[in-house]
Amino acid sequence: MLKQIKKMMACAVASAVIAVTGMSAFSNSIAHAETESKLIALTFDDGPNTTTTNEVLDILEEYHAKASFFLIGTNINEESAVSVKRAYDMGMEIDNHSKTHSNMSKMTVEEIQAEIEFVDEKVLEITGEHTKFFRPPFIDTSDTMYDAIDLPFICGIDCQDYMPNVLAEERAQYILNGAKDGVIVLLHDAAGNEETVKALRIAMPELVKQGYEFVTLTELFERQGETPKHHILYSNVAKYPCSDYELYQEIPSDSADKIPLDAGLLKTLGESYAIEVNYSSDEHAPVVALQKWSGTPSIWKAIQPFYFNGDKAVFLASDIIKALEELEIDYTDLDGITLSSYGGTITLSDAKLLVKPESSETLMGDVNNDGKFNIADVIALQKWLLLKGSLENWKNADFNGDKIVNIVDLALMKQKLLQS
Repeated sequence: MLKQIKKMMACAVASAVIAVTGMSAFSNSIAHAETESKLIALTFDDGPNTTTTNEVLDILEEYHAKASFFLIGTNINEESAVSVKRAYDMGMEIDNHSKTHSNMSKMTVEEIQAEIEFVDEKVLEITGEHTKFFRPPFIDTSDTMYDAIDLPFICGIDCQDYMPNVLAEERAQYILNGAKDGVIVLLHDAAGNEETVKALRIAMPELVKQGYEFVTLTELFERQGETPKHHILYSNVAKYPCSDYELYQEIPSDSADKIPLDAGLLKTLGESYAIEVNYSSDEHAPVVALQKWSGTPSIWKAIQPFYFNGDKAVFLASDIIKALEELEIDYTDLDGITLSSYGGTITLSDAKLLVKPESSETLMGDVNNDGKFNIADVIALQKWLLLKGSLENWKNADFNGDKIVNIVDLALMKQKLLQS
C-alpha cells in the first residue's frame, strides 16, 4: 500500500512539473543547469533593419535564445539602430560584417581597416561595446585581411537562405541536418527575408526537443574551453573530445605533409579509436583522406577533423566509419588512408592513435548510451513513454529499480538532472 501511495505521489509531482512549467520552459532551465548541454550558435548577416531583424528577435525572445548579429555598416541608420539596441539589450552579440559588403581580399590594408572601423564605431555608439567577431563578405579571405583585422573570422554552415528559390522547409532542414554540439549556423536577417523567419519557426522547436541551447559566439568559445585564434575561419567550435582516451601507439611517418594510416588496425579497433595530430598550416586544418584508385570509380574523400584549434586536430572513428558507409566501401577496399593537407602547405607532427578505455560503469539516466546524462535523455524517455521513440538502454532509466520504466522514473530522472 505504501509503495502504491509513493507511486501516486510521484506521478502527481511529475504531472505538476510538466503542467506548470511546460516542456519548453523545463528544457530551458535544464539546459542552463546542465554543463553538458549541446550548444548551437545562430548567426545573422546583412542587417540591421526595422522589419526582418525584429521578426527574428521576436522568435529568439520566445525561445529565450541568444544569437549573434553581423552588421553591414551602410545599413545602420537612426531607425535601424533601434533594432540593434533592442538586440543588444536582449543579450545578443553585435558583430562586424564590413561597411559596404564588398569582396575584401584585393583591398589594401587601409581599405580593409576602414571597412571594419566604420562598423565598430557605429556599434560602439549604440551599445557601448566593440564588435568581437568578423564575418568576411562572401567568405572571401586573404592573408592581408587576416593580418589587418584584429578579430576572429567566422563562417558557419551554409543554409542557402540567401537563395530566393530555397524556401523555409528546405532552409530549416539545412539547419537541422547541420546541427551538432558547437556548430555555427550562418543565416541572414536582410530586409524581406521572410523564408528565413519561417524556417526559424520550424527549426527552433525541434532543436529545443533535441536538447540544444542557443548561445552567442563569445559564450560558445568560453563554454567549449577554446580561445579564438587568428588565421582560422570558424564554422564549428567543438570541445576537445579525447580527455578520457589513452595512447594506443605513436603513428610513425617519414613525411611532414602526409602520414599514412593502418586501415587494418583501424578496422580492428572499431569505434573506440581517435587520431590526434599536431599541425601548422597557412590556411586549412588537415584531413583524413580516403583513397581508392584501383577499380572504378576512383575515390578521394576528405574527412574534416571533429576538433581543431590551429595547432591540434582530432578525428573520431565514428566520422571515418560514417564516411565509409556513405561510400559503401570497407577499410579493406581502400588503397590508401592518410593524414594530409586539404589545401595549401601543411606540416604534420606527433600523430597519435588513441583509444577509449572500456568501462563497466553504468551511468544512470543515460538512456541514449552516449556516455552522458543530459536533457536529451529526458526527452528520449518522454517520447518513449508516449510511444514515439525508442531507448538505447532502458536499464539506465529504471531509477526505481523495479525493472519497470514509467512516469515515476521520468520524474526521478528530471529531479536528478535538476540537482546535478
